[in-house]
Amino acid sequence: MSTSTSRYFKGTSTSRMATRQTSPSHESPSPQRKDQDSKMENLLCEISKMSCTLQGVATDVSSIKEVVTDLKNSVNAIQERLEEAEGRISNMEDVTSKLVSDGERHDKRLEVMWNRTEDLENRSCRNNVRMIGLKEGLEAGGMTKGVYKILSEGLGIDPDGEFEIERVHRALIPKPDADRPPRIVLIKFLRSSAREKVLQAAREKGVIKWDGCRVSFFPDMSRELARRRREFTASRRMLRSVNVRYTLAYPASLRFTWQGKNRVFTSSADAEQFIKEHCGAPE
Repeated sequence: MSTSTSRYFKGTSTSRMATRQTSPSHESPSPQRKDQDSKMENLLCEISKMSCTLQGVATDVSSIKEVVTDLKNSVNAIQERLEEAEGRISNMEDVTSKLVSDGERHDKRLEVMWNRTEDLENRSCRNNVRMIGLKEGLEAGGMTKGVYKILSEGLGIDPDGEFEIERVHRALIPKPDADRPPRIVLIKFLRSSAREKVLQAAREKGVIKWDGCRVSFFPDMSRELARRRREFTASRRMLRSVNVRYTLAYPASLRFTWQGKNRVFTSSADAEQFIKEHCGAPE
């Protein structure tokens, strides 16, 4: 429309200019006519500019439509991927929840199995005694015969039939150098009563010397149980300081009587706190 209008006005302007040229030279246009022609030319110029502007806007709108279409396609693709991701995340959450539940159940079972294994290991050692301090080489005449001599001469026990030894040997590690401590001796009695009597005699005897060796006797147990029992060392020392008799019962529980009530602690920290607060033991 703007182009045809421009052509129309252009043609009109041309015809007018031709008319002015063909008019007699002695006739000059009036000032009012010149002003109208000038306004018409300015109007045509403005219309031409607006036409160019509209063409540019149309081009921009077309480009914007293409961009919007691309953005819409991209958003749709992202939406599809988000929906897929949400589905996978939901599935992973379900699987993770099941794995956590199964893991907790397995942990409980492992804990029960570990406790049972520890108990079986320590019960299998209920007839065993560890003897520490016997020099290497003194068992040349026979380890069993040497142990019987230590029981009779060192502990003052009559090794009769009750103290029958099922097996005795040193720890199964390489023989140490001369400047290193000797290997421990593991003694397995046939009866648990013999083991208890030997440990009781060792506690009453205190220092045991035999053939130039300072020998000590300890119950045999697993490393884990030995660690748990060692944790009560401070509590036992505090009870001895206030003259309170105690028992470190199997597997690892501290028992004593205070103010007419029996106290049992399976945690060394709880035992120490109670002794400090109620028994007046020094820290």
